[in-house]
Amino acid sequence: MTFESAATFLNIVLVGICLFSAHLLMLRRRDPGVYLPLALLFLFQGIATGVALFADVVDRSGDGWVSRVNLMTGALEIAIPFLFWVYVRALTTEGETERIPKLWKHILPIVVVTLCFWSLMFLPVELADAELADDDPRLVRVAFILMAVLVADVVFKGMVVTYVYLIIRRLMAYQTRLKDVFASTENRELTWLWAIVVSAGFYVCVNIALTVLIAWGVFSEDATADKVAALHSLAVLALFWVIGVWGLRQRPGLVRRFESEVDQPELPPAQKYEKSALDAERANRIARKIEAAMSQDLLYREPDLSLWDLAKHIGVTSHYVSQTLNTHLGKSFFELVNGWRIKDALTQLKTTDATILVIAYDVGFNSRSAFYKAFKRETGKTPSDLRD
Repeated sequence: MTFESAATFLNIVLVGICLFSAHLLMLRRRDPGVYLPLALLFLFQGIATGVALFADVVDRSGDGWVSRVNLMTGALEIAIPFLFWVYVRALTTEGETERIPKLWKHILPIVVVTLCFWSLMFLPVELADAELADDDPRLVRVAFILMAVLVADVVFKGMVVTYVYLIIRRLMAYQTRLKDVFASTENRELTWLWAIVVSAGFYVCVNIALTVLIAWGVFSEDATADKVAALHSLAVLALFWVIGVWGLRQRPGLVRRFESEVDQPELPPAQKYEKSALDAERANRIARKIEAAMSQDLLYREPDLSLWDLAKHIGVTSHYVSQTLNTHLGKSFFELVNGWRIKDALTQLKTTDATILVIAYDVGFNSRSAFYKAFKRETGKTPSDLRD
């Protein structure tokens, strides 16, 4: 099998995966703000790749209407970094998905890259590789188009880098928020998204490096074209396969228990609680209630305990509970609950013959790995060290 045929086969598989995933996502009625951007992402990639395959088969000369349609639909891929960021933004939003502020700042680069990319439709095939004389009037036209394509390439790579940064920043804020409202975060951490973002960043770096090496003459573009196309097809197929497998089953992580309760937007503690009516005396009372819920009611043993569960248990709004934890006790909800869990586990390890796994589940952990990680963080040792 040649590299060209391998790339064709991989692209056919990619089209099937993208269109099938888009169909399944569009059938979902719950959380449309989360799944619609992902559905459009798959749909755009499927259409662009499918039309490119069709054009390669029926219009190899590159001078027919099919080739022009291919150029037009190929621009759909330009919106994919933006759509993926919108998906991650919606997936990590608490409550209803908010409108994107200053949307035009995201749309404008897409429009610029698309128009520059479409300038290729005005470049006749016979001029693509032709050597024109300095006084040839067509030289200005060719130079203008090539400059537009260069601008499109640079701006698009800049878009990818920008959205990788925005997604990383979003995921970091999301992880912090998880520890504010959940005692167990291992099933909500979106590790697969981190892998995709890192892979995308690495791919862009490799792509830029390859472009520079070809420009310097280290590699011949003609000699490496088929290999690069096959590797590109393989990388894109792997990327969309992972997004499809995880995206179809991923639910928003910050699911509210009480829709009527609206928390304050995420800000630094000094700003977040600046206008709060919670005084020191009331904060002390809430702290005592939290202490009683943990020491007497053993609330920390609930595996899926959340901030909202604790707030309901002690009869206080989650905003006041969060403020008390952050400003009065100096802990996140995650640190509070897991601290109590490890304290209980230490007692059981010293006074009972129960296995480590039984103790881990008894004190509220969902997995052995999460228990070991928390135990090592709290004590600097592993549970096995205490029994050796």
